[in-house]
Amino acid sequence: MEKKKSVKKKPVKKTQEEVKVEELLSPGKYIGVGVLLLAVVLVAFTLANMYGGTKNIDYSKGYLADKKIVPEITCSDLKNAITGEKSFIFVTNYNSEEEYKLEKELKSIIGEYRLENEFFVFPVNSECGSLSDIESGSMGTDLKLPEAIDTTPTILYYKDGEFVDYVKRVDQQMIEGADFVKLLDIYEITK
Repeated sequence: MEKKKSVKKKPVKKTQEEVKVEELLSPGKYIGVGVLLLAVVLVAFTLANMYGGTKNIDYSKGYLADKKIVPEITCSDLKNAITGEKSFIFVTNYNSEEEYKLEKELKSIIGEYRLENEFFVFPVNSECGSLSDIESGSMGTDLKLPEAIDTTPTILYYKDGEFVDYVKRVDQQMIEGADFVKLLDIYEITK
């Protein structure tokens, strides 16, 4: 009997290119990339929600009072709000995106001029009367207004409890932060 020699196959060495192709085609790689992409999308969505990318703004609250930058006052607070060395009353209607943006502008001016303790937000309401009809309601007498003011929002300026001036425009546009800075410059209120 003849013995057959068993032939052992020698393992074939793969080239580096073949190894790289096999690694790229392995299913584990696709799962890892998919999980990574999903994580990136979730993080981006979470950050957008946290930092206002998809948040609705409630314009009925106003920016300055809602963020507690300055206090909001009511009709009964008006007399006390004007008694300081200098006081500013921001008379607003709320409910508009333009006024909300104006309040955001005013935030930096209030901080720059250090007016946090001298600036108040007063939302207009029918209980106090109106700025345009100072003879009816308590608003005209409490705020010591010498004349009717037809436009809001506006900023009233008081010195030692007496009405001095208010922010107004010659055109019919809503006031801007620059209009308030102009009033501060006229009365030499410095930073």
